[in-house]
Amino acid sequence: MPPNLDIYCLTTSRNDETINTFLDTYSDRAKCEDRGDEELMIRKLDAPLDSDRQQDYDWEPTATLSLALQRGLEYPRRSFSIYLEANSPEIAGVILAFSEDDQLILGLSIDDEGEKTENLKIAKDLLHKLVEEYDCHMGLILVESPPPFSQEMFQKKIESPYDSLFLDSFIR
Repeated sequence: MPPNLDIYCLTTSRNDETINTFLDTYSDRAKCEDRGDEELMIRKLDAPLDSDRQQDYDWEPTATLSLALQRGLEYPRRSFSIYLEANSPEIAGVILAFSEDDQLILGLSIDDEGEKTENLKIAKDLLHKLVEEYDCHMGLILVESPPPFSQEMFQKKIESPYDSLFLDSFIR
C-alpha cells in the first residue's frame, strides 16, 4: 500500500453543523455508522501536551459513529480521532479529530503512489478548499501521520524545519 498524504485543517467550529456538513460531503455515513466493537482512544485530561505515551490515553467503547460524535461534543472536551471511509475513490480516507483545546480537526487522506507532483497539488488544493469551506485557521499536509491534537501541536509542526513529514501549511 502506497503512503498517503494526510491533509488536516483546524477550526474553532466544533459543532454539529460543521461535523455533519463535513461528513456528508466526504464520507459514506451509512457505511461508517456501525463501529462494531471499536474503542475510542481518548487522551486523558491530565496528559502532558508533548507526550504521546500509551498511559496518556483512556479507551472507551463506541458502537456507532453517532455515539462517537456525541462524545466529541461533550464537556469536558476530550481529544480523539475517528477514521472513516470516504464516499469518493479519489480520497483514501476521512479523519475527524477532536482537539484537546476545544477545536475540530478535519482531515482527508489521499494516495501518494509514486510520490508524483500532481498528488501534492491535489493535496494542496484540498487543503485550501477545506480552509475556505470550514473557516479553518490552520492547515497541514503530512505524510502518513496522525492529526496534531491541539493548535499548539499544529504550530510546532508548521515551525519545525526538521519535521520530514511536513509538506505544506496554511495559517490564517
